Amino acid sequence: MEFRKIQFTGRSSYIISLPKKWVKENNLKQGDVVPIVVNPDGSLLILPKEPKEVSESKELVISKDISPDMAVRLLISAYIQGYDVIDVKFTEDMPLYKVKIRGTIQNLPGLEIILEEPLRITSKSLLADEEVNLREIIERLTSILISMVEDLMLISEFEKKEVLRDINGLENELDRFYFLTLRAVNKILSGGSIVKDGGLIKRNFDLLGVLFIVRNIERIGDHMVRIAENFDPDLDIAYLKGILQKVMAQIAQKDLKKIDEIMLELKAHIKSIDYRKSVAMDSYRRILEYLENIGETIINMSLS
Repeated sequence: MEFRKIQFTGRSSYIISLPKKWVKENNLKQGDVVPIVVNPDGSLLILPKEPKEVSESKELVISKDISPDMAVRLLISAYIQGYDVIDVKFTEDMPLYKVKIRGTIQNLPGLEIILEEPLRITSKSLLADEEVNLREIIERLTSILISMVEDLMLISEFEKKEVLRDINGLENELDRFYFLTLRAVNKILSGGSIVKDGGLIKRNFDLLGVLFIVRNIERIGDHMVRIAENFDPDLDIAYLKGILQKVMAQIAQKDLKKIDEIMLELKAHIKSIDYRKSVAMDSYRRILEYLENIGETIINMSLS
C-alpha cells in the first residue's frame, strides 16, 4: 500500500499524484483521462483506461474432451464474469453440446444469440448495466419464493404433476436471477455502472451479503422442488409462507429487534421438527435453516 499527500491547487481543487510506475505500465501520459469510481464504502477506484466503447468478449473453444455439462458451466462462468459477447466455437459437429449451450443462453437474463453457424454460437448481452438494480432483483426473488410456497398449498387440490411443473418453472426463474445477481455484483466490483441502490448497498461488505442471501434463496428453491416431489401433508406450509415473508422483509427494514424475535422463533421451530419423518420434512427444516442464514446476514449488513 502506498500513501500520497493531498495537495490544494488553484482555488477549489484537491489533487494527489499517481505512481510513476503505474502510469508507465498502463501507457498513460499527461492529459489522458482516467475514470474514477466511488465505491459504496466511500473509497475511490482509479481505472487505467477509459470505459471501452466496444463490448468485452470471451471466446470459448469447446471439444469433446469435456462433458456437455462442463461446456454449460464455462458459458455460465463467462456470463457471471461480465463478458458482454460470448463466442462459443465447437471443434467438430456436436449436436448435444449445441442444444445445451443454446438452452443455457436462453435462460441467462439479457443474453441473446446474435449468430449461429454449424460450429459456432455467438451471444451478446442486450441488458443495459444501468437497468440492473440489486434491490429489485432481491424483491423479484422473494416474489418467486412466495409463489412457490403458494403452489405447495395447492398440491392437495390440483394434480401433483401440474403443480410440480409450475414449481420447476419458478425454480428456473430463481436460477436466472441468481446468475444475474452474480454478474451484477462482479460488474460493481469491477467498476461497472450497475445501479447499486443507496439503501441496500452502503459498503463493499454488503455486496458479499447480497451474494450470500441470493445463494441461500437459490438453495431454498431447490428444496421447494424437493418438497413438491415428495409432499408430506403434515408440513405447515402456511407457517413457511409467513416466516419467509417476515425474514425477507427485513432485508430492507433491518429492524434488529424484529430480526432478533424472528431468529429466536426460527431456532425454536427448527428444533421441534422431526426431520427424519420424511424427505419433505427434511427439506422443510433445511429451508428454515437457510432463512436463519439470511437473517444472520441481514444482521451483519445492518451494522452498515
